[in-house]
Amino acid sequence: MNRRGWAVIASALLVLAVGGCTLAGVVGGDQADQRSVVDRGEGAESADRAPTETSATAGPLGASRLPAISEPGSVDGDGAVVRPDSIDRSGTTPVVIATTTPVTPVTPVMSVMPDTPVEPVTPVVVASSPAVGIGARPIPDDNISTAGAGAPAPYALVTGTTAGGHVGVELGCAAGTDAASLDRWLSTRLGPVLGWDYQHVYPLGGDRFLWLFQDTFIGHTGTVTDLGRAHFLHNTAMVQTGRCFTLLHHGTPELPVAFEVGTGTVGARSRWFWPMGGEVANGRLRVFWAEMVKDPYDPVAPDGLGWHPVAVHLASYDNRTLARTSFGLATDAAATPMYGYAVASDNTHSYLFGNSFEQNLVREGGYWGGRHSATDMWLARVPRGQLQASPEYRTADGWSSDRSAAVPISTRFHAENPMQPRFLAGSWVSAAKVNGYWGEELVVDAAPNPWGPWSAAEQVPLLARNADPLGNTYHAHLLPWLGADGSILVSVSTNARDMLRHAWPRPARYRPMVLARAFPYLVATAPPPDPTPTTTTTLADTTTTSTLPPDTTAPVDTTTTTPGSTTTTMTSPSTTAPTTTTTPTATTTILPSG
Repeated sequence: MNRRGWAVIASALLVLAVGGCTLAGVVGGDQADQRSVVDRGEGAESADRAPTETSATAGPLGASRLPAISEPGSVDGDGAVVRPDSIDRSGTTPVVIATTTPVTPVTPVMSVMPDTPVEPVTPVVVASSPAVGIGARPIPDDNISTAGAGAPAPYALVTGTTAGGHVGVELGCAAGTDAASLDRWLSTRLGPVLGWDYQHVYPLGGDRFLWLFQDTFIGHTGTVTDLGRAHFLHNTAMVQTGRCFTLLHHGTPELPVAFEVGTGTVGARSRWFWPMGGEVANGRLRVFWAEMVKDPYDPVAPDGLGWHPVAVHLASYDNRTLARTSFGLATDAAATPMYGYAVASDNTHSYLFGNSFEQNLVREGGYWGGRHSATDMWLARVPRGQLQASPEYRTADGWSSDRSAAVPISTRFHAENPMQPRFLAGSWVSAAKVNGYWGEELVVDAAPNPWGPWSAAEQVPLLARNADPLGNTYHAHLLPWLGADGSILVSVSTNARDMLRHAWPRPARYRPMVLARAFPYLVATAPPPDPTPTTTTTLADTTTTSTLPPDTTAPVDTTTTTPGSTTTTMTSPSTTAPTTTTTPTATTTILPSG
């Protein structure tokens, strides 16, 4: 080859080299930019780290988060505990820990999770595509008896045995029972609890409420900072008295066991129980429980989660001690749909809202296989407080004792329509996460009757805390009291889209949040009469002595001081809805400011 030919080749190689450097620079820049986004996502929810305070009203819901504070029972960075002195720790006399005197919040002492390398990840896909990594969540081993073995138990001074036979741990007190205070408090590590989800809240009367959670990760030693190294329970309980809280579970601190073990005959990896709706009547709390079974496979995204419900059980608990008094199959124990998915009462009836709670979409042809069964909401009713009675089912034109005659009261969305109705301030209201795991919006509904017609008062974007790009939201559940301004308080579960990769090392991503929304008042019109039943085999309304705590009772603290001693009492004024009404917008999506 002559010199001219070599020169041409050399020139071409030079161009390729320069172009390659330029391409490498572009790729490197893209990767660096992607890394910075991921770093911000990881840092936004690092375990127990104090976040930056931002406006609570700017941007989509969930985009802001208030700073957290340490409470009695919480752990600082060195494993030290803020210890109250309100519990009998002699170990000889059972103590009802849930009724201890509230403790004033202390100066913030934040613990910071050690920094860990952030691996490159694929950019998060926006909500227009369901293929965002919402796949099967891992189920840890039944229990990890060696978790934190040999480490000191920092919660020993706030742990005891309750009168109901539970392990009880004082978790301390929130600054208040408003949305911002509860959100700030729930965003932190609460004593031994690293994270939990699917919160359900039941009024117990007065200023007492029971919170039941689904999957919970616990580390009593205080040294565990990764969900994968914590004890795993399929359900736990938390008693709220005023603004103070106590964790309840069975077993021991060294080897904790779920609050509700159901039949107690199988391991947590194959069969377990998750809480649904419930209420108090005649000194007993009754709760419906979904019996869940693990499927022999784990679906891939976007086909959901590898388990499904098989039956409905009804449990009864002493209202004071929460000791279980009975557990068995519900009168209607069928799982398609499960009646008792949510429970709410008016003056005459308790209404059992139904849903299939089917989240393994492989069982229904996969995500793209069409509209799924959990998009239907159903309704049954029993005499008020008599959850064990045989129900009547809502039909197209009335009520019937024939289950097969029932029709849905609401059908919408594609994957899930997980409505959680309540009867608040004399009105039927509901909150739901549009499409559950697969959606990105919150919808607030109102209706003149529990069977509807249900109308959307607002539908707004719903993001994880700090707009975390790796986060996900689901299970919007109304709290049973109103804010001081008459607003509804909506609790929402949060997680990472890829739980194993992004929530296990960052437990703060797996903690509920609370937000306030305007009460969805209906236009002041007379409700239509209850349609006449279509069959003659109906339950007659029964007059009972059941007493249910009002759903709008908000816990409020008042303190009276006498010479030489201080006593704390709780008052529970009822919240009355304003007399003015506003017309809800049923067809327009309301975007948040910012």
